[in-house]
Amino acid sequence: MEHALLQARSLIDSAVLEVRSLPAPRFVELSTDQRQEAPGVALTDLVAQARRTLLISLSGRRGQLAAIRTALGDLRARPKTGPGRITVRVLGSASALRELPAWLGAADLAELRVTSRPLAESLVADVAEALIHTPGDSTGGLLVRDRVTVRALASLFMGAWNASLPWRDYQMLHACLATDTARGVLARLYAGSTDAVAAHELGLSLRTYRRYVARILASLGASSRFSGGTRAAELKFLDMH
Repeated sequence: MEHALLQARSLIDSAVLEVRSLPAPRFVELSTDQRQEAPGVALTDLVAQARRTLLISLSGRRGQLAAIRTALGDLRARPKTGPGRITVRVLGSASALRELPAWLGAADLAELRVTSRPLAESLVADVAEALIHTPGDSTGGLLVRDRVTVRALASLFMGAWNASLPWRDYQMLHACLATDTARGVLARLYAGSTDAVAAHELGLSLRTYRRYVARILASLGASSRFSGGTRAAELKFLDMH
């Protein structure tokens, strides 16, 4: 999974270079002038036009975060049209998600997930259009309307999404790991240590150690120590602190 996520970012980065040579209007390169005159306008337009799904990956760039806050605020205020609600999924680092308004998760407007992996900046609307921007890109980004490419971007997003941790579980786990002892328990889960050895190393009774393990596994959504260690390895949670 780790290798797949790293490949996913590489594919998105290379896509920006490759698709610019393809004919419009399937790929529209936004100029820096457009970006300076109306920052976030393309992103805001995509959010406003969405009717079914929005898949958003956060790079942590201030401009993107500001535009996302504005666009989702507009979405929150928009009257519902049609039979269903829009599914909004937002994926980013813990620091990026903290920059979003608290009501976003509390109001159930969006599903939030946290990852430790660096992400290319993207927004996919209704699996029909996408806006992507890569680090160091001097242009205003790339608006993608080619359905094959958009579906590929959506698939890459969902691969990273499925390997991430729900934001509320992250917050619970973060609270669980407030002490050095708790972090030591997670480190030993990550290393695959037996309960007896880990408890001895931490100076805990076996019962107390297992109580820590149970709380951490519940936060990770894992049913066993093995799956908990695997989950911690996938998330690189030790590197997220």
